Order: sequence, then structure tokens, then C-alpha cells
Amino acid sequence: MPIDLKKIGIALKEKREEKGLAISDISDSLCLRKSLVQALENGQWDMLPHEVYVRGYLKEYAQLLGIDEDIAGEMNKDIDEKPPAVEIPIQQKAAARPKHVQKRVIIYPLFFVLIIAFFVLNQAYKERSAFKQVPRQTAERASASVSPANTEKQNLPEFAEVKKLLITCHERTWISVVIDGAEKKEFMLNPQDILVLNAKENFDILIGNAGGVKMSLNGKDVESAGQSGEVKRVKVS
Repeated sequence: MPIDLKKIGIALKEKREEKGLAISDISDSLCLRKSLVQALENGQWDMLPHEVYVRGYLKEYAQLLGIDEDIAGEMNKDIDEKPPAVEIPIQQKAAARPKHVQKRVIIYPLFFVLIIAFFVLNQAYKERSAFKQVPRQTAERASASVSPANTEKQNLPEFAEVKKLLITCHERTWISVVIDGAEKKEFMLNPQDILVLNAKENFDILIGNAGGVKMSLNGKDVESAGQSGEVKRVKVS
């Protein structure tokens, strides 16, 4: 018999709300549409694909919330039917194309590449010849016109120090990071995983298991006290 989706969905929803997570947080972490996450929690089979795929979604969702062992009994029920077979169109079984067609596919691109290479080399040769014809006196005048003030402006600018954030995981967790207020990245980390991020200004971090990671910024430990299973937002700059 199929799994009791309503029962499992209620357990997932209660745990999600207990952790203070929104539907969008689950959607981003599992790379699922929000409508699918809502259908899983509400037990709406008519909004979901085949049961085989639903089982996979539920397993990942439960692992994310840390309740995969609680619903293991319900998930172990037999699947009522096999996944739908994928029919292969008859057209795909057509005989291979003639060999002369395959040769054209290789020869034509190679011919165009050779033509382009010829024009590039020819242009480079012309530029090199023109450079050799420049009078030496002109080059000397150009170098003499450079004043000490201009020389100072040619010095390389000083680059701002890059901020390097090191995240070490010792308990499974998911992390969402916004770098410099613009670039957003998401990760699912397992124990012993190490994540290195770079920024110019700051990091805005949402941790799914605050007690499962340690962080350091440019070699200095970052205070991110939290308990296992606690969702916490940390800003590092």
C-alpha cells in the first residue's frame, strides 16, 4: 500500500515551524518549487509526481529537518506500483547516418578554424611590422614627456584586503550565504566538510544547525554560539 503522505506531511510541517523555517527556506535548500513543498506537507497526491519520486523528496526533506529516523517506518512501506516506463520513440532507433555526412561535420568546422587562424596570424604579423617601423626618436620623445607626477600615477593601486571565511562542519547542516549583499550561495555540508568563501565587505549567513559548524575570518575565530538543530543568522564583517 502507498505511504501515508498526510501523516508524514504533518510531521514535516510541525518540525519546520518548530525550527522557524519558511516554505521558501526548504524550497531553496532542496531545489524544489514551493508548490511541491506545500503539496508534500498537505498530502496532495494530485499535485505530485509518481510515488517513487515523492519518496525521494520526503527522504531529503526529513534529513534536512533531522527527523528521517522518526518517519522511517512509514517510508518503508512497499510501493504500490512500478515507476512509469519511459517509451523510446521509434524515430530514435533509425539507422546511423551515412559516413560521408559524419565527415562533413568534422571537415567543415576544421576548415573555418584554419581560415580564422590565418587571418589572426596575418594581422599579428602586420602589427609587428608596423611597430618596427616607428622611429627611435619618437619613442624617446614619448618617454621623455613622462613627468615624475605621471610616474606616480602609474603605480599599481592598493587593493583592499580580501576577507576569507573558513567554515568547518562537524554536524550535518545546510547554509545560505549572501556575500557583500549581492551574491547568494547555498550549501549542504556533511561532517568534516570545509567551506572557504571570499568577500570584500561582509557575509550574511543563515545556518540550519548552528551547533554543527565553526567559523573563522582571516584566521580569527567567529563567535556563532548556537545549539544543535537551532536555525541562526550570523553576520560577519
